[in-house]
Amino acid sequence: MSLLLVGSLLLAPVEAPGPTVWAEAGGRPWTGCRERERQAEGILQRVSTQSEESSGESPWAALARDCPNAPSVLVLAAMRELVKVPSYPPQIDLIDGLPRLAEIYRESRLQARTWLTRALIEAERRGEPPPVLTYYFLGYAALGLGDASTARAALAEAERRGEVEGWRADRAAAVAALLAGELPRALELAYRARELAPTAQRATSVYVLALVYDRAGAPETAQRELLALRAPGSERGAVDTLLPLHERLYLNALEQQAARNNGSAARLWEAYLALPEPEAPERALAERRLAELRPRGSLVPGVGR
Repeated sequence: MSLLLVGSLLLAPVEAPGPTVWAEAGGRPWTGCRERERQAEGILQRVSTQSEESSGESPWAALARDCPNAPSVLVLAAMRELVKVPSYPPQIDLIDGLPRLAEIYRESRLQARTWLTRALIEAERRGEPPPVLTYYFLGYAALGLGDASTARAALAEAERRGEVEGWRADRAAAVAALLAGELPRALELAYRARELAPTAQRATSVYVLALVYDRAGAPETAQRELLALRAPGSERGAVDTLLPLHERLYLNALEQQAARNNGSAARLWEAYLALPEPEAPERALAERRLAELRPRGSLVPGVGR
């Protein structure tokens, strides 16, 4: 499966790796890149076993450019790219700011995919297995790009290789199933991820489960799950890194509506409907949620409509 996945990724335009750094006159010495690679390997191992979501403040993007043939450095740079979540513009400007927001979001996921693909190519050239978490983050990048089929293949390979705990793979796979419109499968995976996640990681899984509940026709259950959450800000950010932009907007709108912040919810629903990605069934649901925010008997459209 891994070779097929690499082949499919190679069909997408990817910037070709430059010559090895230690082969360039005046370039960074080989020993420097090897030391950074050992450091990156240690961080990736900790992330894989301890569910950490950050790697500190080291400039891994710059190091990936300086050491383009160091697989672990490339994977760690990709991880740092994937945890970036661009902030929304002020709500009054949200719809006008969507094109730029979508562009930033897409560029970050494409950059992560480029680094991960390079890491796979270099690991294969060396005759070594790719660094831990390579396939898991490939799945993450594909989710951010809305590519459910590539995400599922990458996540299945990550689980086969034991890159992450099963509940983490299930949580990401639930989002892939949701994007593919396979709601029963998404519900099964999201519920299992919620039940098996350790307490410190459960909130992110609950957000995913609430999103699936709403789409599966159980909006009251979804709202109960959201209202019961008392998650720290890092947990809220973690679920945003997992979702493509339109699903992030959907979940944000759902959460605001559950909290009775109707003005914010209306603007988020309208922003969601302004994007091209939602399919007809999801658009119908969002229109219904938006209608629920209007006073009964009112003929006035929602905010900004």
